[in-house]
Amino acid sequence: MGPRYAMVRPETGMTIREAALEELRREVDPYGGKASDFVIHHASGSIAGMRGLAADTAGLAKDKYPPNRLASRLIGALGGPDRYWFGGVAICGYHPGNEGEPLLCGLSDSQCHLITQVYSALYEEA
Repeated sequence: MGPRYAMVRPETGMTIREAALEELRREVDPYGGKASDFVIHHASGSIAGMRGLAADTAGLAKDKYPPNRLASRLIGALGGPDRYWFGGVAICGYHPGNEGEPLLCGLSDSQCHLITQVYSALYEEA
C-alpha cells in the first residue's frame, strides 16, 4: 500500500486511504495535470505538519472539477488557507527537507484522528 492520507471529494465526502504518492497525485488530478501542495499546519522539529494537494487547474476548469465546500470548510478549520477549493483535495503529512522543500509523508494516527473529528463536527453542521 503506502502512506495514509485523507481524500475529500465533493461527491462522496472524506475517506482515509493508503496509497503511494504518485497514486495520490493522480487521484487529486485524474485529468493528468499537476497537483500542487500547500501548507495546512507547519511542521515543528521532529513533528510532521500537514499539507494539502489540489489540482493546479481545478479553479480554471470548473466543468471538470466541481466545487468542494467540504474541503474548503475542513482545510480552513484545520488552519489552512481560507479559500474555495474545487475537485478532490488530499491532506497528507510532511517534514521539512534539507533544502527547505517539503517531504510529503503519511498522516500520523493523531493527525488522522484530528482530521476525522473536525470533519465529523463540520459534517454534522452542514
